[in-house]
Amino acid sequence: GDLHGLLRRISEALGVMTRSIIDHQGVIADFQGVSALGFWGWPLEDPGSVESACRAALAIRQEFATAAQEDDHPLTDFRVGIGLATGPAVAGKIGTVDQVKVTVFGPVVNLASRLEAMTKILRAPVLIDEETASRVRQNVEPSVARVRRVAKVRPYGMDTAVEVSELLPPEDEYPQLLNEHIEAYETALDALLNRDWETAFQWLHRVPAEDRVKDYLTVFIAQHNRMPPADWDGIIPIDRK
Repeated sequence: GDLHGLLRRISEALGVMTRSIIDHQGVIADFQGVSALGFWGWPLEDPGSVESACRAALAIRQEFATAAQEDDHPLTDFRVGIGLATGPAVAGKIGTVDQVKVTVFGPVVNLASRLEAMTKILRAPVLIDEETASRVRQNVEPSVARVRRVAKVRPYGMDTAVEVSELLPPEDEYPQLLNEHIEAYETALDALLNRDWETAFQWLHRVPAEDRVKDYLTVFIAQHNRMPPADWDGIIPIDRK
């Protein structure tokens, strides 16, 4: 009933995103509804762009989490989902003589969009693709960010499977999920992929009940009575956006 009030709140949410992207050397390409599209490595290639993108994502995650704890904050009932993907793209100016903007094109942009959509399904605030996860493990200190493999999925609208991981804050900033809990979850995931679903189910129960990401795998296993289908190839199909 208060469209102007809602618009102000959405603008504030977009402001959180754009400030973090720009503060971490990113470029704003576009606004898509209530989402912001940012990218790194343009106009000059930046070897530290993955870390910068991760720092921006975690800063956005933290600001929304803080707002959720304040009853009178304009963003208290807002939730954020972020998708990060790494790969080649074309970036630059596009438009006409009447209007021009800077944007980015390529399959990696579509993948990041799919990851962002899956945050609602997998219940993780920040999801990253395999290439980003690999670079974080190799080049980003655990005092900056951590990675947890979540599942191997086939995103809605895509033919190929993707190993999806969650980007997490350092352990001292997010003690709700300790490194030992990440190890337990990934042990469960390995058991799941090896078709040992009973073991996977047991390991998932070593992850704190407050962790909502584990709920997705737990429910998936339970729905199949802890037995993998005969033709299951280790890939979980995502059937909706």
